[in-house]
This record gives sequence, C-alpha cells and structure tokens, in this order.
Amino acid sequence: MATLAAERRSAILQLLTRSPSLRVAELSAYFGVSEVSIRRDLQQLARAGLLRRVHGGVVANSPAPNLHPKLTPFLIEQMEYRREVKERIGRAAAQLVRPGQHIMFDAGTTTLQVARSIPTELLSNGNLTVITCSLLVAMELGAWRGVNVILLGGLYQHDFYMNVTGPKTIESLRGLHADILFLGADGISISHGVTIAHNLMEAETDKVMIASASRVVVVADSSKIGQIGLTSILPLSGIHTLVTDSDAPADFLDHARREGVEVIVV
Repeated sequence: MATLAAERRSAILQLLTRSPSLRVAELSAYFGVSEVSIRRDLQQLARAGLLRRVHGGVVANSPAPNLHPKLTPFLIEQMEYRREVKERIGRAAAQLVRPGQHIMFDAGTTTLQVARSIPTELLSNGNLTVITCSLLVAMELGAWRGVNVILLGGLYQHDFYMNVTGPKTIESLRGLHADILFLGADGISISHGVTIAHNLMEAETDKVMIASASRVVVVADSSKIGQIGLTSILPLSGIHTLVTDSDAPADFLDHARREGVEVIVV
C-alpha cells in the first residue's frame, strides 16, 4: 500500500507538469481513491515543498506559462478547445484498456487525453506496450514502469501535434500489431466516415495504423460529427467503438449503431 501511495504522489506531480492546478475531487476520480487519501497525499507533497495547497486543491510551484514552452499556439488552442469534454471522452475510452495489451495511439489532443486517463495500476503493473507517432503520448507514458513505448520514426511535425508521419513512419509500422487503436478525427459523417482535414501524409499513416489494429476506437467530441475533411481514412462501418459526448446528434448515433458501431456517450 505504501508503494502504491508513493506512485500516486509521483503521478500527481506529473499531472501538475501538464496543468497549473488540480482539484481534490478530480484527483479522487482520476485515481479511484477517496478524497481523504488524496488530501493526505497533497499534504505530504506540500510539506516537502513540491506543490502549494489552495482551497479545494493544489497549484504547481512553477508558473503556468513555463510548463509547455515549446508548444505551438495552434496546439495550445487545440488542447484547450472543449477540454472538459475531451477529458470525459479520454476517461471513458481509457477504461477499454486491459493488462498485457498492445495499444496504438494516433496523434491528437483527444487521444492524448486517453493516454492521460489510463489507470495508474495499469501504468505501473499492466505490462502494456504502446505504439505511437505522437511525441506527447510517448512522453506521457514512457516514464511508467509497466509501459513499454515504441515511438515510430518519420518526419517530425512540430506545428501540428508534435508527431511524426510520412513514408518512414509507415515503414516503422510494418509487421507491428495492436490490440486496440485510439484514433482521432477531424470529421465524422455518414457519407464519408472518418476524415482528416489537412495532412495527406498523416492520413496515409492513419490508414496503416487502422490496418494494423484488431479494434479501432474513434475518440471524437460532438463538434466533429457532420464535418467532412479533405480525405477519408475509414468508413463508418469500420469503426468498432465510437466514444463521444452527449451533444452528439441522436440520428447519427442511431445510424452508427445500425452499422455495427459500439457507441459510448459521456
């Protein structure tokens, strides 16, 4: 129990490197422990001078603007857009992960929330293998004892989602298999399925990821539904599971279910 508490406190500090403040209730839900346990963790970390207690939670010692000095304005904007919804989607999707699985992550802010929401017990002792083209996902999960990370090679795209793509990425995927792929989308429609808006190289990489996975889980907030991007990467019937929010149009969700898609609404 002492080891689990120590790992939880370490994880809290990692969370503070990504968010300038955390609330007790949020941490309790994230780790699946009581608020009393979380307050005890925060008190110990505060006594060690590693964070500052405030009403209802904690704040980082470092000022927020310095936490992500290399993130582009585009990426910061995308991370903040509908953040609370993306966090809910991420928590629900992360519950699909099982011990011993090979998990693949597409690049994107919603797939990043899935990575951030994987239960700490799985990250510590789950013997997970993560395959990703996202530098942010690799940094998020690479420090955990129970996770082996395969970061794909390729052309680095700093201006979008700090990911790699292109022919070298596709070559890196050859021969790899994932039990589950978490895939983002710029648009999802009945007529065109899952679409990418701008980057054709990213679209080709996503297609190979899809072909390499036994289960494709699309994580997309309701603002993406009805949108059609530049190129299609997956028909609606090719989605195994769609995780979205409660603002998603009911007629679209009904159609997806008729196509055999498992729909999870948060």
